[in-house]
Amino acid sequence: MPTNPTISPSPVSLRNGVFVVVIALQFVLVLVNGSTTMALPGIRDGLGATNSELQWYASLFALTFSLVLVLSGRLGDLFGTRRLLMIGFGALLASWVLSAASPNIYFLLVARALQGIAGGITAPQLSAMIQRTFDGHTRTRAFSIFLMFAGAGFMVGQLSAGALTNADLFGAGWRWAYLPFIPIGLVVWLIAAKVLPATQPGTAGRLDVTGAAVLAVVAFFLMFPLIQGRNAGWPVWILLMLACTLPLFFAFIRYEKNLVRKGGDPLVNPILFAIRSFRIGNIVTLLVGLLSAAGPIYLILTIQLGFDIDPLRAAILTCPMPFANMFGSMAAAPLLRRYGRGALVIGAVLNALSAVAVLYAARVGSSEFEAIHLVPAVSLLGFALGISIAATIAFVLSEVPHEYAGAASGVQATGLQLAGAIGIAVIGLAYWGRIGGSETESAYIDGINAVMWITIGLAAVQALLVLLLPKHNSGPDEEFPLADPELLVMPDLHGDNV
Repeated sequence: MPTNPTISPSPVSLRNGVFVVVIALQFVLVLVNGSTTMALPGIRDGLGATNSELQWYASLFALTFSLVLVLSGRLGDLFGTRRLLMIGFGALLASWVLSAASPNIYFLLVARALQGIAGGITAPQLSAMIQRTFDGHTRTRAFSIFLMFAGAGFMVGQLSAGALTNADLFGAGWRWAYLPFIPIGLVVWLIAAKVLPATQPGTAGRLDVTGAAVLAVVAFFLMFPLIQGRNAGWPVWILLMLACTLPLFFAFIRYEKNLVRKGGDPLVNPILFAIRSFRIGNIVTLLVGLLSAAGPIYLILTIQLGFDIDPLRAAILTCPMPFANMFGSMAAAPLLRRYGRGALVIGAVLNALSAVAVLYAARVGSSEFEAIHLVPAVSLLGFALGISIAATIAFVLSEVPHEYAGAASGVQATGLQLAGAIGIAVIGLAYWGRIGGSETESAYIDGINAVMWITIGLAAVQALLVLLLPKHNSGPDEEFPLADPELLVMPDLHGDNV
């Protein structure tokens, strides 16, 4: 087998084979993330899953993805980007096979967790491969195309899985959310093994495995009670588990501070939180993360389950969301240049307006209320989240010193993904609580109305917190100090992690 060539430092065209393969890997990865949004009703009916098990399925990818994200970036530096990319994408293929073959919901949940871990290993390597291949404006253009293909892949995944699941070929049902993409992914993976250039291992300090493990325990102690507590009747042990979350989190912070004092490389460097834009901006990031996964997933569930819509029609009704999300992401940069921190307020206001649109449609529609009436709100939500997420990332990283840029990006991306998983659990309490054991359309409308009121409240808090961020008095011709796009590790289309 011939030795893979090393990456040349000379200027490289966007038609380069490496870039085409990286885009193909990204496209296939996001195809599956989009397709699984259509699988939830089929999983419930086909595997007899409970509502809490559907919540676990919806949140596990983002949860496990976020917990390995920072470590996997450093592993790529230590052992080579190409090697970690091939391992990560190979593990993704294996997780898709396990998911498609799942005999019960518990097996599927384990496969889903593995899918998140593999995605967390793969994502930083895709970004790093582009960063290593391109320079300057060509690199920025490459990342713009990279993110556009993410949006397109998510939408194509929704539509194709909706059509195949609706056809129910060979009685496979929801498994069509995985089956067609396994051979496609395998072909792309084999091509990548031939085309991607070798990358030399570098240095990334020591891995903070202990910190990652403690953070994982904190996340589990928070997620488990929030998802299982309602069905279990909130026994004392569930409440005690939830109460342990705060002291465990403080123990994590204390450990990270001690690691810094000893000259180690912490998972979350406390020195970054001395920067006001980073400190307050990450609180805004958590609020955006809470909304970015929960709002879309519960709207999609309402359309599918509440209105008893078949998967194909549901995919058609909801595909404007990722499409509008792409345009929202593109609008973030000019809004930041013109309005500075006001761009975050615009994102929050539009998010609240999307919730008002849902509430209004449900109120005035009465017996004539149909799923199609939610399409304008779905589209506006996608656009609002595109602005909010892209603007928040840029603002949070804008004042971070260059030597801490990678660590800061990892913290921010981890917070966004982890908040998305927590949002599904926390907001799910209100959604499923209002629905109860009912399967009527009115019960699901009550559930999504509760989610929309929470959305309005969180968006208001987001807008108020923006006032604590430093001002950027800019004019239309003045540049906002945007973060380098290679720091944006968002392979699952801004939190649509279902």
